[in-house]
Amino acid sequence: MAYQPGTEAPKTGIYWCSVCKLPAQFKEGEKLPTCTNLCGRGKWEFVKEQK
Repeated sequence: MAYQPGTEAPKTGIYWCSVCKLPAQFKEGEKLPTCTNLCGRGKWEFVKEQK
């Protein structure tokens, strides 16, 4: 599932941009930013959970 920038991360872990595959780590409840590569259509896809 892909999450729009501006929504809260549902889990703590690694996500990547659906356009450029840039990985980033976010904590549960943290607002997902726009991709730092400025991928306008990019959404965040959850890859791996971390505790």
